[in-house]
Amino acid sequence: MALSVDSSWHRWQWRVRAGLPQSPSEATPLLSPEKERRGYNLTQQRVVFPNNNVFHRDWAKVSRRYSDNRICTTKYTLLSFLPRNLAEQFHRGANLYFLFLVILNWMPAIEVFHREITMFPLAIVLFIIMVKDGVEDFKRYRFDREINCSHIQIYES
Repeated sequence: MALSVDSSWHRWQWRVRAGLPQSPSEATPLLSPEKERRGYNLTQQRVVFPNNNVFHRDWAKVSRRYSDNRICTTKYTLLSFLPRNLAEQFHRGANLYFLFLVILNWMPAIEVFHREITMFPLAIVLFIIMVKDGVEDFKRYRFDREINCSHIQIYES
């Protein structure tokens, strides 16, 4: 059964005039003067106090418990780029095959070509894919920075 906005408005006014307690969705239990308030575990639950000037003073202390809302879609940092990218590259079968050929060619008994010639195709492929991944990750970083630094509008009553 759907209720119209008018019927819910009249029902809410009736509850206020009758002195009945507000519904749980409208109440803010941490602000109520009752001594036997329900305990809240602030590490697992987030309680929002809309437009309450008393709690704005302690906002810096309380906000440290929660993660911020910055967007970070990058895969790499400057220190983790080379090891993580090489680990991703060597998950591909073709790159492992060429690495196996390079290792075999470094053994004097099995050496077919010059050692540098065998390493050249693998190094070129790894370098090209590494540059492509670095450029893509840098574009993601710039887009994240643009989103995180964009101006927002806050509406307060």
